[in-house]
Amino acid sequence: MPSRSGLSIAWIVGPMTYLILEAVAAAAFPHYSYTQNFISDLGTSASPRAVLMNMAFCVQGTLFLVGAMFLYRAPLFLSFAAENALGNILVATFHRGVPAHGVGAVLAIVGGNAAILAGSRVGGPSYRKVSLGLGVFGLLSFAIFAVARNGAWERCSVYSILAWQLLTAVGVLWSRLDQ
Repeated sequence: MPSRSGLSIAWIVGPMTYLILEAVAAAAFPHYSYTQNFISDLGTSASPRAVLMNMAFCVQGTLFLVGAMFLYRAPLFLSFAAENALGNILVATFHRGVPAHGVGAVLAIVGGNAAILAGSRVGGPSYRKVSLGLGVFGLLSFAIFAVARNGAWERCSVYSILAWQLLTAVGVLWSRLDQ
């Protein structure tokens, strides 16, 4: 059984911090649209609270990796979690238009959703089904985003990761990953 407190703290604080800081940054950005604008817009110099969004990327990526180390020591899973962490930090450091930003976005989104697929093995059949569904949904959303280029599909590809973290953290707290 994973460390309940370490995993749960990391995987509740990370996504909740991300969502709260994203909302605060979006509220200060004139005419910001969750469905049309990119998440990264909130971390640029055009955003009045860019520092908060960039902190959100760093906190989320770091705590995703920390929680992953408590959850499942499989090398493939941990490498995907590390890709997600590195990607989030690159997105926070380099802004749109810089090649490192695009690399970071791919690492964060693909790495995070691939980690879901690799990490789905830690629970029972119901947990595995939900995890596989979230991971596939996230990757398909990212593929659609690559073509459609709108904020809604980008968010689907990112929020699948946040949802899985919260699901897993709550499941570990309630000892229900085996159902």
